[in-house]
Amino acid sequence: MNNLKHKALVLPITGALLLALAGCGSTKEASAPAPNAETSAPELTQAPVLTVPDADVIFPKVTDTVKKATSVALEGTSTSGPKKLKIKVSGSRDGTNSLSEVTQDGATVTLLNADGGAYIKADNEFFVQKSGQQTADLVKEMAGNKWISVKDTSVFGDRNIGSFLGIYNEKPVNDGLGKLASSSVADLNGAQAFKYVYEEATVWIAAEGEPYLLQFGTTGKDAGTITMSEWNAVAPHAAPAKNDTVTIPGL
Repeated sequence: MNNLKHKALVLPITGALLLALAGCGSTKEASAPAPNAETSAPELTQAPVLTVPDADVIFPKVTDTVKKATSVALEGTSTSGPKKLKIKVSGSRDGTNSLSEVTQDGATVTLLNADGGAYIKADNEFFVQKSGQQTADLVKEMAGNKWISVKDTSVFGDRNIGSFLGIYNEKPVNDGLGKLASSSVADLNGAQAFKYVYEEATVWIAAEGEPYLLQFGTTGKDAGTITMSEWNAVAPHAAPAKNDTVTIPGL
């Protein structure tokens, strides 16, 4: 987790070489108006040309959007040697409303904070790694597939949005990115984005509207990719029904 948080999330993101791609709307030749017609041919319009902003200009704005964000959803993967991590998190920055699912070292855990409650649901392997086979079997017997009500989900891992974004309260998004290799306007999942490529990292920034981070990733020994969406628009998660929760002493 530290590798994803500090390498993929904080480490350099790259870009350079400005490539502006122009998008033009298709046009048809207007038919000639009838004699003495009062109508005129429609005015032809052209889609605006997007030009890649200089990295020094756009990244301070990106950092500002991250600092001000109240909620976001992200999905990411990270590989460090033989270890692989997969994470999906969404919710509010303050962590009072958050849902996260993490798969690491062959174990999966889901953490939920909603409506003033804290809950955990995990597979048998997760509890085996945390507390041993005997405890894992006991938890499975008592909880089945229900949510386990707990006092604090953070004891099972710091997996909320605030923990991911908090680093940028002190450092800008482009801190330590190194030398910019290229930059361009490109399509990312059907949306236009500014793409900045560095030596071992790539970052995608929304080209329309606010300059939100859309995706970034690193290569090399500690490779990782994180895709971000629903900036300031994550719908609140609801707590599970009482008949779908259990309480287990010690958790």
